[in-house]
Amino acid sequence: MISLNSSLAGPKSKYLLYASFGLLLAALTALIALGLARIESFNQQIHTLTEAQGRKIGTVSELFLSNGQRSALIDKLFGAETGQARKTVHEQYLRAIEAYARAVEKLSALQVDPSERAARDGATAAAARARAIGEDIVGLLMKGEIARASELNLTQAVLEDSRSQETLYLLLEANHARTAEAIAAANQGMRNGFLLIGAGGILALLAGIVIAMLVIRIVAATEAKLEHEKELAQVTLHSIVDGVITTDAAGCVEYLNPVAEQYLGWTSAQASGKPLSQIYRVLDERSGKPIDPLPLTLAPATSETELVAVRLVDRSGRECPVRYSHAPILGRDGTVHGMIVVFHDVSQLRAMSQQLLWQASHDALTGLVNRREFERRLTELIETAATQRREHALLFMDLDNFKAVNDTCGHSAGDELLRQLTAIMLTRMRGSDTLARLGGDEFGALLESCPVDQALRIANGLRETVREFRFVWEGKTFSVGVSVGLVPIDAASADVNQVLATADACCYDAKNRGRDRVQVYRPEEPSRSGRREELQLVSQINRAFELGKFRLYRQRIAPLDPAPRRELHYEILVRMLDRDGNLVPATAFMPAAERYNLLTSIERWVVSSLVEFLHRQWTAGAIPHDLHGSGERGFYSVNISGASINDKSFPDFLRNLLTRYQLPSGLLCIEITETTAISNLSKAAELMHELKGMGCRFALDDFGTGMSSFAYLKYLPVDFLKIAGVFIKDMVTDPMDFAIVDSINRISHILGMRTVAESVEDAATLARITELGLDYAQGYYIAEPEALEAEPAQQQTALFA
Repeated sequence: MISLNSSLAGPKSKYLLYASFGLLLAALTALIALGLARIESFNQQIHTLTEAQGRKIGTVSELFLSNGQRSALIDKLFGAETGQARKTVHEQYLRAIEAYARAVEKLSALQVDPSERAARDGATAAAARARAIGEDIVGLLMKGEIARASELNLTQAVLEDSRSQETLYLLLEANHARTAEAIAAANQGMRNGFLLIGAGGILALLAGIVIAMLVIRIVAATEAKLEHEKELAQVTLHSIVDGVITTDAAGCVEYLNPVAEQYLGWTSAQASGKPLSQIYRVLDERSGKPIDPLPLTLAPATSETELVAVRLVDRSGRECPVRYSHAPILGRDGTVHGMIVVFHDVSQLRAMSQQLLWQASHDALTGLVNRREFERRLTELIETAATQRREHALLFMDLDNFKAVNDTCGHSAGDELLRQLTAIMLTRMRGSDTLARLGGDEFGALLESCPVDQALRIANGLRETVREFRFVWEGKTFSVGVSVGLVPIDAASADVNQVLATADACCYDAKNRGRDRVQVYRPEEPSRSGRREELQLVSQINRAFELGKFRLYRQRIAPLDPAPRRELHYEILVRMLDRDGNLVPATAFMPAAERYNLLTSIERWVVSSLVEFLHRQWTAGAIPHDLHGSGERGFYSVNISGASINDKSFPDFLRNLLTRYQLPSGLLCIEITETTAISNLSKAAELMHELKGMGCRFALDDFGTGMSSFAYLKYLPVDFLKIAGVFIKDMVTDPMDFAIVDSINRISHILGMRTVAESVEDAATLARITELGLDYAQGYYIAEPEALEAEPAQQQTALFA
């Protein structure tokens, strides 16, 4: 029984052992399978996360790099000195911005976790704003508005780039935190798997070793991938141009990128574990006081904090102006894990901005302040004169004989003369005075807190200094003078434009009175106060020449015979735009122009502009080339004064103009007044016969208002006789005017001339002149003046020589 029992015990033990081993093996296998399943699950999660993290970091890196290229190209645009260089850089910028846009699109399409979505959306929005501001800056730079572009770059672009990079850093930190959590979860899963495998004992050792080796390989591959992603993130931080600092929750430094190491004077290893306030020291640029360490807070930085101008103090005590931003690093649960600080060196941008500001307010040739800065300072003096009862003075100076230097030796000599004159004039100025170059050979001076008598002494000192100066160029010696207009600035002074206009007019008056003299504006003198408006008109006329403010108008002259006509007849009128853009009729400024010898220049501009216009119209076919109906071509008439008739160079001017622009015979008609023709009869007849041979027609204007005599008409080749409007206006009610018009019309027809009635203002007058048989009518009842053309054909490019 015992033996049986013993024999029975053996198989039972064997079966029990088999069963136990089977159960153990099954349990071990189940445990191993469960462990492998869990490991594989963690591995799959890590693999998926690794691929996702790779795509995220790759996308962020691509955006970092494309943003760096875009910023570098904008900086390069600031430095471009020529239009061609700017165009080349702009083309590079357009290609870079396409890459930047693709990177932003990839980032916006990136699949992220809810904890990362806010950072991703913030980065996308910041990148879009940075791009928009960048394109605004590039647009301003391409227009040449460098000062506005620099201001926009300093006030918005740098801030927006910092925000963009800050959000990207937050996205990277979120990725880093997610990766760390994944690694921790993977390690925990590995440990559980090993415990399950180890519980199987020695019998599962080989299987455990195989499994362990497999697991180790998987873990190694996973860690290698994670390490690669970490290195990629480090390379990204190394490649950006901004300094980056990260801290832990206690405010101690964890990491400095190379740019931060360079500016702070600390290596990342040296700074690690030290308080942020010890490594990152900044001073308020206005007060020089230290700024407290940045708080670890969930509240976003205010715009006031972000825009504070600070100076970064490095380890050696050197200071550097920077712009900075900061933000807390948040975990998935919202807890603060540290702080990230991003700063950017703005010293170069600030130097460029200061240089651009200087260039915007100074003349490049002489180094003096330019007209824009001069007018700004003049505005301040006018304000102090009004509010503080202070007395100042303005000098407007125009060089005499400067044109002789330019014409004889060229513009290089003229530029050198201006530089030398600037140097000697500055020696006669006080420390508080301002000397400016207003344009060409014009200078201005502001004498602050200077009574008129003292200002006159300074002005005469300047005049004598310039007169005694001798300019030598290539063996030739030149002397120049200066005409000065002096205007006191006191509580009664008007605005800047009026003060400048008065000074300009006084300067012109000094030239008109013999040059090399000082003309003082004294409003209390009757002779001066009566001419104030005239002087301002002269200034406006000169300004109109400089800025192209003259405009041509035309008024139709209608034929009175019933025959249908295609040809149109016009009289050309000139208008001037004042400072407010209002049209000024010729009657308002022509007397002043004649008094100050500007009339011939205006008339030359009118004639040359008209001839150029007619040439374009004739070439384009707007004026019919063939004659129809009456067989007579239409004409455009233009007025010429006695000053132009007495100008010996005027016939040559017209001859050269008509030779250059071939016009059909009879298209251009010259008008001279009856008084001008009688007082300059021989010269008028000579000019008219000469221009007749060049295809011009002639009209005698305002006939009947002078010492009318039909005898001299036999000696003048006149085509049209324009009866003065003083007779036309009242001929319906005044028999004497009616008889005068009738007699002039009859005798003109006997002499072969056609008559034009001026100032036809109503239907009754038109009926009476038609009854008398006049040939043409002109006046507001017939047609109002209209602009000659809307194209820029009226640019002031006349021949004044």
